[in-house]
Amino acid sequence: MNPTVFFKGAWNALWKNKKRSLLTMVGIVIGIAAVSTIMSIGRGFENYVMESLNPDAGELLTVDIQFTADDLDWMDETNDPFYSEMDLQMIRNISGVQEAEIYQANSDYVSVTTMVAGEETYLDVVMTEDKGRPVIAGRSIDMLDNGNENRVAVVPFSVVEDRFETEKEAVGRGITLDGQLYTIVGIYESELDSSGLLSSFMAEEIELPKNSYQRYHESDMVEDTVTVTVSRGSLPSDIAEEAIAILEEDGSMRTMGKYDHFDMSALDDGISEVLGGITLFIASVAGISLFIAGIGVMNMMYISVSERTKEIGIRRALGASQRSIRAQFVLEGVLMTSIGGVIGYLLGLLFSSIAAALLPFSVGVDLVTVLISLGVSSLVGLIFSYAPANAASKKEIIEII
Repeated sequence: MNPTVFFKGAWNALWKNKKRSLLTMVGIVIGIAAVSTIMSIGRGFENYVMESLNPDAGELLTVDIQFTADDLDWMDETNDPFYSEMDLQMIRNISGVQEAEIYQANSDYVSVTTMVAGEETYLDVVMTEDKGRPVIAGRSIDMLDNGNENRVAVVPFSVVEDRFETEKEAVGRGITLDGQLYTIVGIYESELDSSGLLSSFMAEEIELPKNSYQRYHESDMVEDTVTVTVSRGSLPSDIAEEAIAILEEDGSMRTMGKYDHFDMSALDDGISEVLGGITLFIASVAGISLFIAGIGVMNMMYISVSERTKEIGIRRALGASQRSIRAQFVLEGVLMTSIGGVIGYLLGLLFSSIAAALLPFSVGVDLVTVLISLGVSSLVGLIFSYAPANAASKKEIIEII
């Protein structure tokens, strides 16, 4: 039979029972809309995360090489550098390395130890370079304190209330932070609720001049990481493995521990795989509605076969083969679910656009999502309409008469 005749006959059959066909499509529309929306948002979120992790255009990739001592207590207590200038030079001489330098941690926010109520506790430190926070007693830290590297601090009264009765009494007294003595010049009102549920897990903040902390504390810190900038066209993992091999053979700390590396590209691959898996899982759950819709398609097709028994008998009498009868009914099911898939995808695109307006990332048209939506909807029609179509093709003229 001519394919045009096939499609025309399938369309006429669906149009003849358009209300029933439309209601049967509802499940397909909902399922495809849900799946396409979830996949579009998932891929948009995945791209958003990857863009936030990867460097901006024009920047070079980096890889971090870390040293871990066999004796962790020694590692915490030693002031010996873990990387010598010779170590850095050996790494710089590797083909594909543009620069190698010791990683400098951001010290704007750090933790220090002090004694509170006779017990050693951790405090969060906030650095300031100009005007500090408002105080309820004493004065705030200013630019002169930072420029002169004064050992002064502004603390919440809750930190020293076990030693002093009032805020004013605490001003001018000393507090020891990581073994360094600081003068309390101001007291600020703490924003933490000591009776709160999470109060025991939240550290108070003290404020120090940034230059003072860098002078009296960071000189005691030993960095254990080297950041290697990789030239374009080189693989960070290959560079890292070669650098580690050199350090393990000739590094200044080769007998004291081991070297390892952290590659952002490997992290990207892992995160991308996890996000893709989560998106696929949620889309699969939403796709359960497609199975339910498929049952509805099968039920409608069985009803259609039952109602068109005479039509089948006439076509068989005119010489239509079982194959053509089967193909006719399968095409009707596939056509109906495909139309539902197109409508569902358009609705999904609309929902994705609405979601994108409320989310911090864009959701665009994705060819993979289009192909999956149309492919799945057509597959549902093919699978669930085959049994009714096969039953129609096996009807004999004698049985119909």
